[in-house]
Amino acid sequence: MELNGNIRKMETRGLSAESAEKPGFFDRFFGGDRVLWVIIAILSVASLLVIFSSTASMAYRKAGGDTSHYFFAQLKFIVLGFAAMIAVHRLNYQRYARPRLLALVFVAALLFMLLTFFIGVNLNSASRWIRIPVIGVTFQPSDFLRIALIAILAQQLAKRQRFIHRIPLLPALTVRGWRKNPRKNLDILTQTTLPVLGPIAIACGAIFMSNFSTAAITFCTCCIMLYMGRVRVRELWRLVALVVVAMVLAVSFMYVFDIGRSHTWVNRLGIGSLIGETEQVAEQSDDDNLQQEQARIAIASGGLLGKGPGNSTQRSNLPHSYSDFAYAFIVEEYGFVGAMGILFLYLCIFFRGIVTFRRCGTAFPSLLVLGLCLMITFQAICNMLVSVCIFPVTGQTLPLVSLGGSSIVFTCVALGLILGISRQVKEQSLDRPRGETMLD
Repeated sequence: MELNGNIRKMETRGLSAESAEKPGFFDRFFGGDRVLWVIIAILSVASLLVIFSSTASMAYRKAGGDTSHYFFAQLKFIVLGFAAMIAVHRLNYQRYARPRLLALVFVAALLFMLLTFFIGVNLNSASRWIRIPVIGVTFQPSDFLRIALIAILAQQLAKRQRFIHRIPLLPALTVRGWRKNPRKNLDILTQTTLPVLGPIAIACGAIFMSNFSTAAITFCTCCIMLYMGRVRVRELWRLVALVVVAMVLAVSFMYVFDIGRSHTWVNRLGIGSLIGETEQVAEQSDDDNLQQEQARIAIASGGLLGKGPGNSTQRSNLPHSYSDFAYAFIVEEYGFVGAMGILFLYLCIFFRGIVTFRRCGTAFPSLLVLGLCLMITFQAICNMLVSVCIFPVTGQTLPLVSLGGSSIVFTCVALGLILGISRQVKEQSLDRPRGETMLD
């Protein structure tokens, strides 16, 4: 009788423990880093406020007087993005960490990117979008390709954690060096250079043809991932030097044969006047100066607290106030306080990503989280620096805030991957205990 009573007590305790371990409603649908969920929600609300105010006059002209046209379009993509984020964050990272699956996703993203050169929608001498038939929505494959690249790079670095800090990343770059030890150089090329650097070169090269700034941001993100993935600093400097030389040669070739937006890049970098392109330099400079001048007016008129939501006077004068210069528009309506608040939220995304990075037990999820939060933060900072006239005009949008379709969805997918890994860290379902890091 006493034994049966003890068994019943143990069963009761087990049932209560099991019921206590069952996740609640919030954890079931919004698991992971709760602070990050709140940040995403705040940025989404800010996006709707900015889009409704900045596109009202444009919508009145282009949408038959419907001033809320772009507001509801943005709302639709935010809802779609949240649905994708909720679905992705429920995935176990081991499911998409398989080399064959990642390679297949990377190839698919690359094929979509290459299609833009043949059937892409051309805007400002750049083919960056593919129009999806029937529904008529445009899709920017570079957003998909960047996520695929970060995932496959994280997987390749994770495979080589035990020895990558002891071997060269690149083979010898001279004939003499190859002749000295051809077998060693061939092994480095086939076992390290091509698997690790090959995807970076292919993806950044494909993006570079139509979007210089996105390719630069992607390459910088990959460099930091390589550094945190234990690649030697000397090897990174060799890689950067090689890329700079290749970039100069590529831009020169494209400039001579008038390929892509090479003339725009040269003029924005201030090189056009040095090589005698006075007419194109003047035209490009006038356009860029107009945008930056209107951005300065919007920022100067914002003051400390701004003019208030919907009270912008620059919305009709500031080009792309809903995308490229969204931050300048935010400064005008919400002032210095609102601008600092938005900057703080993006820095918080980076900080929460680093918190998850440090808690991960293995290399792949750590590097994946690092790469994705760097990609989002770099893009946001680039948009802000352009809006305050520190950087030349790049065309980078403000993640989750600027008007967009596929950019919002894929940003939400990236955040969903981060949230999914943070959820697994919370549940202690990674390969090592929570206190360990990938470098232990």
